[in-house]
Amino acid sequence: MTNSTVKGKSPRSPYLLVRMVGGGTEKHPLEAELGIGRAEDNALRLNDPKVSRHHARVVRDGESYALIDLGSANGTLVNGVRLTALHPLQDGELISIGDAELAYQEPALEEEAGTDNVLVPPSPVPTPPSLASTGRRGLVIAVFLVVAALVVVIAGVAIFNLMKDSPDFPGQDGQISPTPEVEAVSPTERPQSEAAKTPSSTGAPSTRVVSAVTPDVTDPEVEGLLLQAGALTLRSKLEEAAIIYEELARQAPDDAAPEVGWAWALILDDEPDQALVHARRAVGLDSTSADAATVLARAYLEEGDNTSALAWAKVAVQLDAENPEALAVLAEVYMSQARLEDAADAADLALVHDSQNANAHRIRGWLYQVADNDPGRAASELQSAAGLQPELWLRRHELGLLLLEAGEYPAAILAFQDALDMRPKAATYTAIGKAFYLLGQNDQAQSSLQQAISVGAHDVQSYALTAAILASQGQCDEAMTYAEQALALDARASLALDAREVCKGDRPPPTTVASSSAVPNSTPQGTPSASELPAPPPSLSGRIVFPVWNRERGKYDTYLINVDGSGRQLVVEEMHQPSLSPDGKWLALNGERHEQMNLFIVRPDGGGLKEISKHIEDNLPTWSPRDSRLAFSSTMHGDKQSRVYVMDKVPFEGRQQEGRPLNFGPDDVRGDSPAWTPDDRIVYRGCDSTVEPARCGLFIIPSGKGAQPATQLTERLEDAAPAVSPLPADGRVAFMSSRDGNWEIYVINTDGTGLKRLTKDAAHDGLPVWSPDGKSLAFVSNQSGAWAVWVMSSDGSNRSKLFDIGGGGLAFEWQNEQIGWGP
Repeated sequence: MTNSTVKGKSPRSPYLLVRMVGGGTEKHPLEAELGIGRAEDNALRLNDPKVSRHHARVVRDGESYALIDLGSANGTLVNGVRLTALHPLQDGELISIGDAELAYQEPALEEEAGTDNVLVPPSPVPTPPSLASTGRRGLVIAVFLVVAALVVVIAGVAIFNLMKDSPDFPGQDGQISPTPEVEAVSPTERPQSEAAKTPSSTGAPSTRVVSAVTPDVTDPEVEGLLLQAGALTLRSKLEEAAIIYEELARQAPDDAAPEVGWAWALILDDEPDQALVHARRAVGLDSTSADAATVLARAYLEEGDNTSALAWAKVAVQLDAENPEALAVLAEVYMSQARLEDAADAADLALVHDSQNANAHRIRGWLYQVADNDPGRAASELQSAAGLQPELWLRRHELGLLLLEAGEYPAAILAFQDALDMRPKAATYTAIGKAFYLLGQNDQAQSSLQQAISVGAHDVQSYALTAAILASQGQCDEAMTYAEQALALDARASLALDAREVCKGDRPPPTTVASSSAVPNSTPQGTPSASELPAPPPSLSGRIVFPVWNRERGKYDTYLINVDGSGRQLVVEEMHQPSLSPDGKWLALNGERHEQMNLFIVRPDGGGLKEISKHIEDNLPTWSPRDSRLAFSSTMHGDKQSRVYVMDKVPFEGRQQEGRPLNFGPDDVRGDSPAWTPDDRIVYRGCDSTVEPARCGLFIIPSGKGAQPATQLTERLEDAAPAVSPLPADGRVAFMSSRDGNWEIYVINTDGTGLKRLTKDAAHDGLPVWSPDGKSLAFVSNQSGAWAVWVMSSDGSNRSKLFDIGGGGLAFEWQNEQIGWGP
């Protein structure tokens, strides 16, 4: 991306101002649609591994523009909130895609200002502007800063005199006094950043919180660095954030703001003792800062000093009665003291002042769980917190803890895996190990617990669970080692005591899940163990072809397997999106090899590889059920918009064809993911931009040459991966959609009636494909903790797992993959 900021008169159309972390800006005027992603065929290409190949698209909606996420792996954020539907863009809105920040700008605002617009991050989620040198500051600025400092000092003295007479002010009851708390440490004595250390697990208490504070500072360079560090914190890049805070603390030793941010980053990284040092230093530098008092209260709470935590939380609220972070921390302190009504009042007040405050939603959720025993509302609040800060590992981790406590073990595993993808933490490995243990899946549990211990877990739960699993397997030498470590930390650890008794022969190995004070006695009713999963639907036959992520090469390979899980074989490396021909003799694929990125066909044994299309943009091939025709989508056209094409005869001799675009009268079909019907029509996902507003969703159109009438089946662009029943009399389309919050499987009739949701769980279920006899649907899911291929009857019943995908499972842009089922 070039470093080009355009000055002067605005373009005639709105545009995106793009700024990458580390510097560089450029403008992208919006005329029609604008594709955004990592692939070369995007008009706006972002070379970032966090960005999907086709990540998002700006579409024209009359005289306005709207943004849609194209099922990306990491999501698209507008003003810090993840998109779940088509979003009309407003002037000045901030878009986050991977590490790139984009601002939607309308020309009238720039003409009025006369200067380049700067990306100003919205509250409460800070995002980093690129850093610009401020140069030498003039005398006027110096005088202004001196006057501002005097005003702050005078205001601080006035506030202190008003507060010291309050009965709630620390020091009045002899418990705590702000001044003696502060350590006087010179800049040269500051400890090096502790964020890179691997913390030991503390059991991940469910009352953990993180804040990314945006302090009120006047130095543009310092403010830019603080915003960048805050954004890194919210992206779980804590080591990088700590480096910035450490440098700022060295450059500006009298500024409390870097110490505040540093303290929050250390709290998030499980270093509360170090966080306390920086939080106390922040209060010493600015005793009138509500942010400093808030983080000090949180640090004390992490350290278990509830008295000091309450005192400083009250100070923070007295300094700023409308500060949602201060109110959220006060609510958390009240909850730790079992003052649940006070906690609910403080949390509700925090949400009144800022309904988008993630911490307030998070503590309100735990209050629903603790005070009201309402796990449904609790999970909803924690989901809201995760949606507001989608890249923060802790939000997913805490959601997993809540689900674990509620007995929703498979859903908890999914949440923990999301957290591990963002930041591998010992506490999360331990928690996911506990969830597997409670499901009776000891191999997976032991693997997760060993991973936790290898990255620094030294807590009772990790040791005790490991001991219990090893004892049940008869590995008593190892079990006794872990049991003694657990008992050295807590002599009453029941799982460790049980393991010791088993190994001494005083008790037989447990036939049910053992319990501890924090572990339910048995799997809740309705949660099946691995041996109790329902049997697959009867009469399953055929073979399934599927992609497997290769971690070493960072690309997909294609495998073939019998539907009963036998005969697994590698068909071809570095090719994906497989489709089996109706007779099972050929696979069509999308190449990822160097200089082999077009569409190919290959025999199931890996022989006879032939290149059949001309453009590297060609993707998602699918065979006609009647003959050797092939439909596919491609962005080969000059405008780089995806269209649907038909190859009327596959060139089995290896010639390359271009295919013809489908046309619906006014224009060529704009869409992707084509699927054939038995009566020679094609279902696809796309948009009709010839009407205002544009209509998006699933459409169906005859596959013939010339203009054909297209009929809309659904009205949601997030409906994807259609698959049509092979039975001519059936007339049903299965598809995946995130319309209800996560990816699930749905069916609808080809006339647009009979919409029905077939799956409903916290996992991702997608990429449906029909069995050759039309009685069953196979699909991918990570509901068991790892990506696998599952099957169910066509009405959604008899759901069961067929086989694990293995390898690296599914990874980047799994929503744009496909699986096939043939004879």
